[in-house]
Amino acid sequence: MMWQLSKAPPTMRGIAVAHWLAVFAVLAASAFAGCSRESATTGPASAPVAAAADEKAAQHALEHGEPTYRCPMHPDVVRDEPGECPICGMDLVRVEPEHAPAAGAAAGGPAGEKPLYYRHPHDPNRTSPEPRQDEMGMDYIPVYATAAGPEVRISPAVVNNIGVRTEAAVVAAQERRATTVGFVAFDERGMRQVQPRAEGWIEGLAVRAVGETVRAGQLLFTLYSPMLESAQQEYLDAQRIGNRDLIEASRERLRALGLEAAAAERLARSGRASGRVPFHAPISGVVTELAVREGAMVSPSMLALTITELGSLWVIAEVPESQAAWVKAGTAAEIRLPSLPGETFAGRVEYVYPELSMETRTLRARIVLGEAGTGLRPNMLANVTLVGEAGEPAVMIPRSALIRSGREDRVVVALGEGRFAPRRVTAGAESGDRVAIREGLAAGEQVVVAGQFLLDSEANLRAGLGRLDAEGTTPPATSGAPAADAPAGHEQRH
Repeated sequence: MMWQLSKAPPTMRGIAVAHWLAVFAVLAASAFAGCSRESATTGPASAPVAAAADEKAAQHALEHGEPTYRCPMHPDVVRDEPGECPICGMDLVRVEPEHAPAAGAAAGGPAGEKPLYYRHPHDPNRTSPEPRQDEMGMDYIPVYATAAGPEVRISPAVVNNIGVRTEAAVVAAQERRATTVGFVAFDERGMRQVQPRAEGWIEGLAVRAVGETVRAGQLLFTLYSPMLESAQQEYLDAQRIGNRDLIEASRERLRALGLEAAAAERLARSGRASGRVPFHAPISGVVTELAVREGAMVSPSMLALTITELGSLWVIAEVPESQAAWVKAGTAAEIRLPSLPGETFAGRVEYVYPELSMETRTLRARIVLGEAGTGLRPNMLANVTLVGEAGEPAVMIPRSALIRSGREDRVVVALGEGRFAPRRVTAGAESGDRVAIREGLAAGEQVVVAGQFLLDSEANLRAGLGRLDAEGTTPPATSGAPAADAPAGHEQRH
């Protein structure tokens, strides 16, 4: 055809070219109309495809964008190239890009998972166990177990640099064990005080210093007392008269002034009153207090000396307030003294004092050592381990994993693939180096036991910045039913 057209006259060739151009224009118009109809027909169905394309583009931009470098110890130091932190001098580490959430992920949690609770979008301390709205009509945000707090994503290199270690929460019976300190003390039940009951002067003091050992019946001192001499003379006069009532009354007076019955019998045999009365040791032991000296004047209100038996000793254990609830009489105790390395003394708690110390916030428990060895001395420092009966099974974690603050207790949970999230928990009783978790954590979950404070501070920083961004980009108001707890006549706002 083209060959024939080339031999046609010029006028015919122009007409043919115009004809073919018109045919092509009609075909192009038909094709454009068909594409428009197909686009109009399939527009809504192709929206997911467009969204997926946008998502891939955003993910590609995150993965292939400019890298960011941050200081492991100072998260606010951020650079776009490798270097050193100007504050601590540590090498900056590369921050791995966070993957963009899939379409619809922001609207809800993982498939089939129920929310743990709902929290206010601007105040995480305001929570609710069920969906609700605040007084301004803002919907509470659901919080799921897999994302109960702001997540932190770090690379394996950063995990290794900051020394992050994790340990699984386990269900076990609460081992009630408390390790504390105490001191050795005298058994106060074996103390006896020597105190004259009449005024007089000390003569012939046989005990000169605290710490001296005395035997029962040993002479301690002689007291010269005119009052005692007068009482003795009255007793002798009653004996000469022979009046039984006077004899009994004078004998009772001697007994009231501190003279024993044997002294009264010796006085009756001798028939001579003496103003010098000897005082003997009532028990064997050691002098722990000496308040008189040779020639000193004493009165009935004054203490002369105190003697303590050495048969048994006490160990006073200072039990921390957090572990004092289960300590009771009969609790087994193991006692070790730094002055006697390698030796262990076994005993049991005999008495728990009813009052807590305000200064040390500890509760005192008394342990009796029946046989005091030669190496034990009062006021020695002791390391005491108290072992009680096992409690009910509970979720247990290391005590180092628990982050205590003034308002709540938290742990940092390892979610896998370098993701970490803080979680609010309810802590129970402590036992040794472990603590029970009553709510907020399940058995088998990995908690961070080293490096958790840095991760928790980073998560709190991100959560604070997220709340600031949310407040600055509040979405416009939408129509809907008024909030259930909103005041009457109040307009709903989001």
